[in-house]
Amino acid sequence: MKQAMVFALILLFGSTYQGLAAGSGSNNSVSSSSYSAVPKHPELKAARQAITRKEFGLAIEELQAVLQTQPNHADAWNLLGYSARKSGDFKTAETAYKKALEIDPKHTQAMEYMGEMYLTLNQPEKAEQLLDRLNSLCSFNCIDRDALKLAIKKYKAEQS
Repeated sequence: MKQAMVFALILLFGSTYQGLAAGSGSNNSVSSSSYSAVPKHPELKAARQAITRKEFGLAIEELQAVLQTQPNHADAWNLLGYSARKSGDFKTAETAYKKALEIDPKHTQAMEYMGEMYLTLNQPEKAEQLLDRLNSLCSFNCIDRDALKLAIKKYKAEQS
C-alpha cells in the first residue's frame, strides 16, 4: 500500500525530484539542480495522471500523442511500456522499454520496469541481467535497483 502511494505521488509530480521520478533516467541520485517546482516533463502530466487512476488505455493514447511529436522521448517510451505492461500487452511493453533504453541506455526506471515484466513472464534470468546492469550503474540510494532486487527476491520466494 505504501509503495502504491509513493508511486502515485511520483507519477503526479513528475520528475521534479529526480531521485524518485517516474522516467527520471540515469542514476537516480539527487542533485540540487534537479529539484524544482516545475515538472521536468510537463507534456507527460496527462499520461501520469491517467496512470495514477489506472486508466492505462488513456495513458497509452496520451503517450502516443507525445511520441508523435517527440519520438526520442525516453521517458514517454518508458511510461508507454509501463502502461502497456499493466494492460497485459507485453509485446508492446517490451518494444517500448527497449526503445527507451536505446535512446537512454542508463534509463534505470526502464530497466526496473522491464525486469518486473520479465518476472511476470516467468523469465527471471532476463530480470537478473537487468539487475546486473542496474548494479553497475547505481551506487547507493538507487530506488530502481532496489525495487527490482526486491521484486526478484519475492519472485524467487514464491517459486520455492
